[in-house]
Amino acid sequence: MKKMKSEAIKDFFTNLTERVSLPVLAVVCSLLITFILLPFGVRTVPNLKVRDISPVDVRSPANLIVEDEKATEEKVKSALTELKPVFKVNPQAFFNIKEDILKTFYLNGDRETSNKTISLAKPEFIINLLERYYSTGVIYDETAKRFKGKTVKVVNPLTSTSTYKEISAFYTVSQVKKRIEKELRSFYGGKKGSKVYSLIEHLITPNISYSDKATLEEKQQIVNQVKPVLYQIKKGEIVVKKGTKLNFEDVRKIEAIEKLKTGNKTLNRYFAIFFVSLLMFYIVYKLYFIVSPTAAKSIKNITFSYVLITLDVFLIRFFTFFVKLMTEAMNIPVNEGLIYVPVITSVIFVSLFLNKKVAFIHSIPVAVIPSFLLAKPHFFIIPVLAGSVFSCMDSQNYQDKNAIYKSSFYAGLGVAVFQLLLLIYTVGFDFKKEFLAYPIFSILGSLIASIIVIGLLPFFGSAFRFTTDMVYMELINLNHPLLRKLVLKAPGTYSHSVMVSTLAEAAAETIGANSLLAKAGGLFHDIGKLKNPQAFVENQQNGINVHDTLPYEKSAVILKSHVEYGVELGEKHNLPEPIIDIIKQHHGTKLMKYFYMKAKEQNSEVDEKIFRYPGPKPKFREAGIVMLADTVEAAVKSVKDKKDVDIDKLIHKLIIEDVEDGQLTQSGLTLKDISLIEKVFKKVLSGVYHNRIEYPDRSSSKKPENS
Repeated sequence: MKKMKSEAIKDFFTNLTERVSLPVLAVVCSLLITFILLPFGVRTVPNLKVRDISPVDVRSPANLIVEDEKATEEKVKSALTELKPVFKVNPQAFFNIKEDILKTFYLNGDRETSNKTISLAKPEFIINLLERYYSTGVIYDETAKRFKGKTVKVVNPLTSTSTYKEISAFYTVSQVKKRIEKELRSFYGGKKGSKVYSLIEHLITPNISYSDKATLEEKQQIVNQVKPVLYQIKKGEIVVKKGTKLNFEDVRKIEAIEKLKTGNKTLNRYFAIFFVSLLMFYIVYKLYFIVSPTAAKSIKNITFSYVLITLDVFLIRFFTFFVKLMTEAMNIPVNEGLIYVPVITSVIFVSLFLNKKVAFIHSIPVAVIPSFLLAKPHFFIIPVLAGSVFSCMDSQNYQDKNAIYKSSFYAGLGVAVFQLLLLIYTVGFDFKKEFLAYPIFSILGSLIASIIVIGLLPFFGSAFRFTTDMVYMELINLNHPLLRKLVLKAPGTYSHSVMVSTLAEAAAETIGANSLLAKAGGLFHDIGKLKNPQAFVENQQNGINVHDTLPYEKSAVILKSHVEYGVELGEKHNLPEPIIDIIKQHHGTKLMKYFYMKAKEQNSEVDEKIFRYPGPKPKFREAGIVMLADTVEAAVKSVKDKKDVDIDKLIHKLIIEDVEDGQLTQSGLTLKDISLIEKVFKKVLSGVYHNRIEYPDRSSSKKPENS
């Protein structure tokens, strides 16, 4: 009970770790990718000021358009000479004056009939006099002095119209007052006119006034309409020579270069690339379960994918940077915004270690994320996707390094073809340098990818405990130290293992399993018999059997031990994990029938578990194949007189026993697979153990009947 609880707790924490570790890894990789594509800017030029001496030659990293601030400022000043002060008309001003005059003369006249001045005055006459001046415009005296001799812009908000007038065209308040007083004295007589004037003098105010706000708005409009004065700095041009004393213009050029370098490193770009990368990792995670549910069960596989995608982005960024430097140094006239080196290692690595369906998943993030490097992302996305497909189309197993070079070349060729098609679509058939340069960069990228894959193959294989067909190819050449020991110490086991590997290879090829893994597993499945080779019948000589003197339980322990010791030897000699799994699983939990039946004859209550192998049962197809091959080969070989035995029936009986015992339930082998395996075994073993004619001794003159 305690053991079950501890296992449950262990499983809980394992699942929790897996759930947490993948999202954390995705975030870390997304951060790395973000800063790979948009690194923090480092000043390549010291922070120089006006009158400082430049310690280095400052070159422009690209074609730059720089504003000539001084010339632009002069242009703005010139434009502002056309600025007219803005005056606004107040249509309500004269209306208010008119109302006040009528109130003054009519209302006061009714109340004070004794006041002859008011009663005899004619307000309509006064209003008409004022209207002549207000229709032209009345301004303050100070305003007239301030803008003397200038043309001003007069805006009437009532009609939304504007006119330009000389400031002298308006009447000042003092002018209006003098003229009105003079005309009233002339009309009413001296004293009476003065009295009437005194009643309206305070009512004379301006109806046109200067607007500081409207003038500023007018000024801003003029400034906005002025286009900046620009000049070009060509790529590679020396902006400031070493030892030059900097002026304002030099500093502006240096600032323009620094602005160019940091212009693409704004916060919104970091934010976008980070979340695009995070989304790509999430898509990869989901596609794993759609494309290859078996591969998705292992967190190791998805972790491996995340690491590879990040590696690809780094490699593309790194080599693209150097190629751009090369084109700049060689003055190759190609569009720098379309230069990239497609180092697609992840597709090849996953094809090697997992499968090609999963490998194709990687083409999506690898094509999308680095496209931020280009001015036209589709020039990257489409060719890289196509190149990945070309690489995955090669269904050949990676049995040697030539296969890696071939797959990489297909990827580069696919990228190059689609680059050319995009160039033709964009610029037509007008041949340019790009038609030659970009395919060269693509093939260069494929060469780099193959070299990196071969170089990092042992590292990733060791770090993630992956095994490739190339490793299996090295194991099956029979030169491994364990196999050489097996030949010397346990020749019978060695012969048996070679035959098992032959059967396993043929069966695996028939059902589409990994034939190299099956063959290697067959060769190494019994290496544990090196510990006590004479305890196994195939190695016993002179008819001496050590088990004749041992208790049956002890014999069972000895037979079981070859599995444990085989695993120990495999780990010691760094055999691939799948091979070690085959060693563990090649007997499953099968019963040692001979010793069990013998023990049962002595004790009917003997525990069956003592005579069963510890397992586990085969967990994958190749392990299941090796189990069947081991069972069948040993049984058929042990038949002394094969003329009296139907080998085909024996093979069928042995396979059915393993199936009925449930040994293959976890192996992934279907009944169809098992049927095909049985046919292959029958074919191979009947060829090896076929009946031969008996040739007579040379001393005998009698010929055989079937010669």
